[in-house]
Amino acid sequence: MSYMEFKPLVKKMNLKPKGVVEIILESTVSELKGNFELLSSMLDKQADVSLDSLIVNYNVAINTNTNKPVINYKVDDTGIVQEVKPEGEQLEAELGLPKEKIPTKEEQKEAERSVIDDFIREGFAPQFDDLPYDFQSIISRKQAGETYMKIATELEMSSGKIVELVDEYRSRVAPMALKWDEWRKGTDKPKDASEKEADKPVEQADTESKNPISPDDEVANDADQEETEGSTPDPEQPAHEESGDNTNEGDDQEAEKQDDAAASIDTEKIEEFILSGQAPVFDKFPFDFQAVLQRKREGETWIKIAASLSVNSTKIQADWREYKKLVAEHMAKQNGEEPGAA
Repeated sequence: MSYMEFKPLVKKMNLKPKGVVEIILESTVSELKGNFELLSSMLDKQADVSLDSLIVNYNVAINTNTNKPVINYKVDDTGIVQEVKPEGEQLEAELGLPKEKIPTKEEQKEAERSVIDDFIREGFAPQFDDLPYDFQSIISRKQAGETYMKIATELEMSSGKIVELVDEYRSRVAPMALKWDEWRKGTDKPKDASEKEADKPVEQADTESKNPISPDDEVANDADQEETEGSTPDPEQPAHEESGDNTNEGDDQEAEKQDDAAASIDTEKIEEFILSGQAPVFDKFPFDFQAVLQRKREGETWIKIAASLSVNSTKIQADWREYKKLVAEHMAKQNGEEPGAA
């Protein structure tokens, strides 16, 4: 039996006499992966074909007044996507006013299916009451090679129905997935110390490295600013005189020193410290991160680890990031590093 898999471009569809439909698929020699002769042997022979689009179509409501999407999204530090309410809508909710009717139009957009499926598999996609299915599991199983027919049989529905449900779900979460993909591309690689230094605002970097400002200078600058804005400083009041104590300021400066020292420790050293069993245990985290890290290095995915621990992959990843930060701070204190230390 001749069998092959490839991802062609559906180029054209022609309706011919006697109800015959001609479908033209276009591919490349490299995409056929050496199966050119095998494909040639299938000419004029019937074949079992299943087409699954790699592009997801979805609709976006556009405000015709601004020509911008009605709904926008933001992503927090842990990768959770949230809807951003427009300022006017937020004000209406606070004042109890009726919602303004916004003129809208529908625009069809396209997105790569791989991006949306990653978003779903990683556990970031939301659930909808009218689609009460475990799409994270369905997408993961499909990517692992299982057929829609097998999954549909377990769910006691037809394969056509499950395909319809998956398509609907992908379309709904597509805008969120694209926003999450932007966040992922910006944060999927840990920054080293030099990158973090480069990210500092120019004014802040210059202040810390070249011309530190003392509390006296800060007060003097404030006095200069008041004079510029038209206020008359009290000539009997020294420009450097401060009111109140500096207890909170001292605490803040000490915290900044610890943060800078922690930033100087690279990810590899932090993870080796955790694997050594010397890292502290924090009661706020219910996970054995030494074991989790070992499993990650052995090739397990967050989804698989989370499933074995009966938690959402989003939860364990967020806790892992926070745990590494606390371990880095612990290492910095232990090493007695100062800000900027290598």
